[in-house]
Amino acid sequence: MGFIDSVFYFFAPYADVRERSVGLFFKGLTEHSNQSATRARLGSLLQGNIAIINLWTEYQYKGYRYLSKSQRRKLYANLQLIVDDFDHFYTNNAQPAESVTAHIDRVTSGTAIDPRKAVLLQAMMDYFSQERRAYEYRESSSFGRLLRDPSHEKLVGDCNQIVTLYIYLYSRYYDVRDLQIRLLPRHVALHYGGIDIEATTGRFTDYEKQKDSTLLPIEEIVSVNLLDATDSYLSTHEVSAENFLQASRFAFILSHDRGIVTRNLDAAYNKLINSLMKRHNYHQALKFATASHDVTLLGMVGHNGTIYEMERHNYVAARRFAKYAPGAEELTRKSWESEGVHYYQSHRYHDAIKAFKHSNDQVRVGQCYEALFFDEQKKLGSNLTTESIKKYTSVIKRMHVYAKKSGNKKLIEYAAHLNKALIKG
Repeated sequence: MGFIDSVFYFFAPYADVRERSVGLFFKGLTEHSNQSATRARLGSLLQGNIAIINLWTEYQYKGYRYLSKSQRRKLYANLQLIVDDFDHFYTNNAQPAESVTAHIDRVTSGTAIDPRKAVLLQAMMDYFSQERRAYEYRESSSFGRLLRDPSHEKLVGDCNQIVTLYIYLYSRYYDVRDLQIRLLPRHVALHYGGIDIEATTGRFTDYEKQKDSTLLPIEEIVSVNLLDATDSYLSTHEVSAENFLQASRFAFILSHDRGIVTRNLDAAYNKLINSLMKRHNYHQALKFATASHDVTLLGMVGHNGTIYEMERHNYVAARRFAKYAPGAEELTRKSWESEGVHYYQSHRYHDAIKAFKHSNDQVRVGQCYEALFFDEQKKLGSNLTTESIKKYTSVIKRMHVYAKKSGNKKLIEYAAHLNKALIKG
């Protein structure tokens, strides 16, 4: 890495050029991205980068804060140690092609395999075998726990993680698109040319007839990893709903199983929007609810946002939310009514009148004019005389107007009496 590159990656969020290429790929994705073009780009990116994809997405979109840039660099160094160690093992311990293919034939028939590639896959299974004690299966593990120095530590990971590492090692020798993934309930395995590779136990097998078994293209491993929310890290650390939504969006566009990822994306929107509402961030919640096209979520945000803003006397904002709520017309009317009451109690009667007119509450409009009448009445002296009453001409005229608008007969009569006294004076 040259000096300029060193300076760039010192300040950039990426650990190296590989991470940058992965980061830029994901940065431009939404659930509306062209699916076929995106999968084609991902297929090319997988070659030599699947490990980087997995680690970067765990950090960026699953909220694994322990994966700092320096920590990721350390893990990439460990990955290279694993590669070097495997290469040495492969060179010295590869089984004869004949014995490998004969074993595969005993497990399943009708396979179309390249003996060289079968030998490589067997070598990987031998390398991670239980007998060597280099790898330990542990459910709910993150990828970072698998990337350790094999000369000092045991590699620990679940099925997703070890399959990802198999793919990375394979990509250094052959095209990863030779491979597929076998998706099973709460489990994933590799597949090549008609034979399944159980990475966790290091054996060839045949899952074809197993219930709910699905064979998918190799790039599906990215969606599997993005949607995996069973990690022990997630049980002890809060992952932001925003990150969860992004991961689900990416899985939606990248996955071939639209049923699963559609449900997951719906769940992500639900989780995010409810999280935002708990924090009373209704403006962001409305943004995501609109993007979700979920009428129920949109209505819930609209209703809750209206009530929240009304309680804080933010009536203009409340009516913006009310447009999205069930019964929008009635909720809008209530917001005007609440605004009118607030202004009435604050003795802002003219503002209250405007609000009550919007809610079509003529009784309260009348009460506001009565209150304005009494406010003017307080300005009159206690002992009005023929001479002194003229000083209150404008006050009496306003009282007369307010009395008429209030519809209160007694106030109208009293205002008329004062008006006559004014004329006589």
